[in-house]
Amino acid sequence: MSAKLDHSLVDPTRVRIKRKQAAEILGFSTAELDRRRKNDPRCPDAYKENSEDPFAPVYFYLSDIYAY
Repeated sequence: MSAKLDHSLVDPTRVRIKRKQAAEILGFSTAELDRRRKNDPRCPDAYKENSEDPFAPVYFYLSDIYAY
């Protein structure tokens, strides 16, 4: 049995999403999102849980993606 998520209780300033999800929300390919991260200073900053691991997944705050 799965419970339904009450989206009104979700705080987008605390929710982190992966790079692929961020690109999908923005309507970009992941390559386009990467290009914009390099060339557009307004593009949201990415975060890694383990910054020392070069293969660690990249996350974005959902609120930053919505604002962009």
